[in-house]
Formats: sequence, structure tokens, C-alpha cells
Amino acid sequence: MRTLGHIVTSAGVSLATYHRYRSPAAALVSFLAGWLIDLDHIVDYVKAHGWRFNWSRFAEANHESYSGKLYLPLHSYELLALFFFLFKGPRNHPMRVGVTVSVLTHLLLDQKYNPSRKPLTYFLAHRIRKRFDANEILSAH
Repeated sequence: MRTLGHIVTSAGVSLATYHRYRSPAAALVSFLAGWLIDLDHIVDYVKAHGWRFNWSRFAEANHESYSGKLYLPLHSYELLALFFFLFKGPRNHPMRVGVTVSVLTHLLLDQKYNPSRKPLTYFLAHRIRKRFDANEILSAH
């Protein structure tokens, strides 16, 4: 899914978070988490193209075809679970729920709208096990 889709979806989750908890901070954090997770694409871009920025190559969002690797360190169900379990307590609850729902929505939409992703693609342990080899992680089509 493209960035604009994630921004729109994150705005919806953020509004739902605000409606449920009446917490502007939780709504803001939920919104930001839902699309700032895509900052990890910078890791893949740098590995594929180096530090010299080229907007057309970045927007292409196909860095693994150049480097043969797919890192995406923040696109991870394990990190989401770790966040959920670490931020316990009644004071953190609105942010914990908002961020969790927002990031989970992001990952699920990425899986649905990126047909080249195999079911285990968004598990960091799977990518590590495959040594981030895009040919092993992604399907043939």
C-alpha cells in the first residue's frame, strides 16, 4: 500500500482512538505510528542505492530488486507484540491500544495490497532466518 493510503487509514484509526479515549496524545501517537513505520524503507533504499537520494528511485519502492535484500526492520509482528507487552499500565492504555491497532492495520494492509509478499514476510524472525534474501522472502510474481 502506498503512503497516502496509510495516512488516510492512520487518520481513521486515530479518530477512533480519540473517540474511544478522548485523548489527543493517544490519537496523535496512533496517527504517527501508522505511517511513520514506513521510515524503515530508508534502510532498504540506502542498502540498494547508497546515501545519494533520488526521488524517483525512492518512490519506486522496489529496492529489493536492486540489492537482493528486504530488511524493513519496523514491519514486524514481533516488534508490535513487544511494544504491546512493554507499554502496560492504565496510564499508557490509550496509547498502547491506538499504536497497536494503527501498526497492526498498517501491516495487514501491506500484506493485502502487496501481492509479492509471502504470508511470513512481515515476521522479522523469518526475514532474519532467510538472511533478508528477497528471493527467499518474496513470491515469484
